[in-house]
Parts: sequence; C-alpha cells; structure tokens
Amino acid sequence: MNGIGTSSVVIVNDNVAGNNSTIEAGTMDLVHSNEIVPTVACHPDYSEVPKRYASFTNWSSEASPTIDEFVRAGFFYTGSKNIVTCFYCGGSLQNWGVNDNPMVEHTRCFSNCGYAKKLCGDELYRTIQESNRTLQELKREAAKNASNLRENSLTLQIPDEATLSRLVAARLDLPVSQRLLDQNFKLSVIKRCWEDQLRLKRNDFVSDSDLFVACLILQNQIEYINGKKENIKIPSIEIRKIHEIQQQQRSGNSDTSSSAAASSNSSDVEMVDISSSSTFRKTTEASVPKIIQEADSINTSSTNQVPQPKPPLDPTIPNACIVCHREEKRLACIPCGHLVTCTSCGNSIRSCPICRREIEAFVRIYI
Repeated sequence: MNGIGTSSVVIVNDNVAGNNSTIEAGTMDLVHSNEIVPTVACHPDYSEVPKRYASFTNWSSEASPTIDEFVRAGFFYTGSKNIVTCFYCGGSLQNWGVNDNPMVEHTRCFSNCGYAKKLCGDELYRTIQESNRTLQELKREAAKNASNLRENSLTLQIPDEATLSRLVAARLDLPVSQRLLDQNFKLSVIKRCWEDQLRLKRNDFVSDSDLFVACLILQNQIEYINGKKENIKIPSIEIRKIHEIQQQQRSGNSDTSSSAAASSNSSDVEMVDISSSSTFRKTTEASVPKIIQEADSINTSSTNQVPQPKPPLDPTIPNACIVCHREEKRLACIPCGHLVTCTSCGNSIRSCPICRREIEAFVRIYI
C-alpha cells in the first residue's frame, strides 16, 4: 500500500509499484506538511456504509485486503486501478498488499483524519504514530548515509605524503600543467597548487581555469613577498591597524574640539555686529574724537607689563566686560564692531580680543 494525498485524489506515490506498505521519507514529509485537519466529511455522499460497499462493485484487485476492511476503515473505491479514498479526510491510498491493514495504513499516512483516529482509539493511534516516526527517522538516516558514501567515493584516498607525491607527479604530466609551463608559470608554483588542492580538498580541480587562477594567485603572492617576511600582509591584522589609526585620529579631533570649546566658554564673549543690530544705537559723532584721543593717550609701555590674572566672573552682570568682568560692556571696536569692554578697560587693549583686528577707535554703546 502507498499513500496518495487528500481531497482531489493527488497521488503522492504514483511511480511506486508493488505490494509495498511503506512510503519514502521525503514523500511522507510532503504529505504531513500539507495536511489540513478536516472538520466535516470531504465526501459526504460516502458517509453511509452501504454506499461505500456499492463503490467496490468493479473492484478487481485480488492480492489486497478484503472489501469489508476497506469499508470499515472509511474508504470507497475511486474506480481507478486500486486507488481508494477516505470519505472523511479525502486521503487516497494505492498499491495495496494482501497483508496490509487499511485502518493502520489510513492512520499512519493521514494522522489528522478524525474518523481514522476515532476508529482505532487513542492507544493504538499513539502506537501507530510512534512507529511511523521511528520508521521515517530510519529512512532519513539511511538516505543520509548513502549520500555520505557517495561523497566519500568521489574523494581521493591519501593516507601519507608518499601517496600525495605520487599523485602530484602524475598530475604534473597532464596537458593542463604543461600548458601552464608554456605560459611562464614556474614548476614549483604548479606543483604547490596541486599539493594544496589534493591535501585540503582530496580531489582534483573542477576545471582547468581553477588551476590557472590558483597558480596566478600563488605566483603573484610570491613575487610580492620577494622573500621578505615584512611583505606578508594578513588581512585581519591590516584591517585592525587601519581601525586603530582612524580611532586615534577621531580622538585627536575630539580633544582639539573640546579645547576650543573650553577656551570659548571661559572668555564668555558675546559677538555683536553693530552694523546689523537693532538693539544698539551709535553715539553722536562728537563723542568719537574724544574716544580716539583717549585711545591715543594709552601708554605703550603697558603692553610690556606682566599680565595680571583676570578677576572672577560676576554672574550678576549679564553682559560683563571681557577684561575686568566687573562692569557691563560699553565700547564697540572700530572697524570690526565687536562689543568687548567697559569704558575703563578700553584704554588697555590695542586689538579686538575676539577677532584680533587692530582697533582704530571705539564707539560708546548705550543699552
């Protein structure tokens, strides 16, 4: 007996012949993976026992179970070969043997059929399913062993270096090896490629082009290294070095940015463009000569004095002088326009503390 399928009588084992009550492991996996648990009869016309009996009128298979066993197991005859179908789950089976049990085979091949499960009972149902799983595991293991055996039969048996040398010598006489010699490949390179291939793969190159590529890579490596150990580049180590250099560069840039930001914050300078600010207004032109005169009277020797430490910033002054931090800024530098100092400290600077541009004059700003 062999399984077919569900619903529309899809024959799973149509190519299987003979009185064989087993199904291939792959076939059973296909059936089980596509199972649909029926909740109503797929063929309600054959729900009644007399109608299932009537379907076997033209049944002619002698080497098979009895019609009573088929009908009791829920099957009706489809009229084709010896294919029978369950009225409830729609699963179909064929290739019956005289020793097959329709109820057991029904439960084994279509485990989700509610009629078959109820018919055989819980204990027998569990026994059948466990036996079926064991059988399929044995079949899968046998198929795996057969596949491994085929793969092993294709690999070369190289028990020692003497055998390897003999096999390599034979392959150096092949036309493909001679052609590589004609293309100016060294004999040592071709020999090394054959040795590595047979030692690691236990098999020949798949094609002549594979041997050519292997020889080309090996010869280029030898020419690049040129007998010098320092020329050997290991990709993983080289990549790690590149990452370390990039990390150091990022760390250096980060430190530079932090220092610049700290210097900017400590000066607490507010950059103001006088020409574009609407919150400030210039003094009259009459006050400009006076400020210029005050700037010219600054003692130049003061620039050579040792700078005194700046007093601490007074947090109560919102716009403190950049020099003394005690009074509000009142003087804007000309021509840059930066508002930097109070009136008292204007005489102590010659260039703008912000842009370092030379100060030509000051403009008093009233806020």
